[in-house]
Amino acid sequence: MRKLLNLFGMALIAVIVFFPVRSNAAGKNVCQTLKESKTYHYNLDQKGKKESIKVSVSKTERKEGYVITYDLKATVTINSKKIYSSNGKEVRVMVTDVDKKDKQMELLIIEGWGGTGYKGAWASNMEHIYYYQYANGKAKRKQDIAKAFKKNFTNVMSLHGIKGDSYLTTNGKNEIYARVCVGMQQSELDDYYDDCLHVKAGLRLKNGKFVQIFSKSYAILDIAEEWDIPVILKKNVTAYTQMGGKKKAFTIKKGEKIPSGSLYCIKNKKVYFKIKNKKGKWGYIELKKGMLYFDGIAHV
Repeated sequence: MRKLLNLFGMALIAVIVFFPVRSNAAGKNVCQTLKESKTYHYNLDQKGKKESIKVSVSKTERKEGYVITYDLKATVTINSKKIYSSNGKEVRVMVTDVDKKDKQMELLIIEGWGGTGYKGAWASNMEHIYYYQYANGKAKRKQDIAKAFKKNFTNVMSLHGIKGDSYLTTNGKNEIYARVCVGMQQSELDDYYDDCLHVKAGLRLKNGKFVQIFSKSYAILDIAEEWDIPVILKKNVTAYTQMGGKKKAFTIKKGEKIPSGSLYCIKNKKVYFKIKNKKGKWGYIELKKGMLYFDGIAHV
């Protein structure tokens, strides 16, 4: 019996030596927003030693009478070498590993406004998202992916983060997501006061470049927040079985709300809602100015 136990123990040691157990952390998606003045270590090029990354931000207050303004300066360094600097812009930096098979991590530098001090990153406006690739000891700016996120949408008001304190999210399948704020042009006032909704837009990393994921429909993440602002029809509207089609699916009556779970669709530069009625049947309505009433929504 003792010999049998010894043989089992030796076999177990051999398994551990030759087939080491992988850490669960290795399988997790890397999508981290870096904090200011803290040094992080990531193996960006998946070669040799880890690189040290640091985001430094200075904020100088200026008073002119009763008006207070701030001078913002930001720098990003890799191994103590400056790769980015800016004046007067709010900056966020993220490290991601969108494609785990390409043996390359991504550094994303976000320029925008409205995010300082807020946990709800979706409230910010990301004007630029600069994608850097680190190789051969150098960081190279390859793309502004903010433009790619907006490419397939009309009347884009701004670009937000997807959730909480993470400006962008990944799914571990070569894809990264943001929240696109789309104006609905329902207001009779100027464009600044247009009502809006937020849709989930994605990019796919392919051969070192981010390209938009084109889809027949996009998930509506919220109208205002968590669909708490009702979207009400001003008149009876016919839903059709197809976008731009003539075959009737059902009628939505004046005063009814657009149900949560509806989808945002684009065809031939026209916008449609794909909605499901109370009987569980799906249909498409073309979005036209003056058709809907957004009860109380405001966007700043």
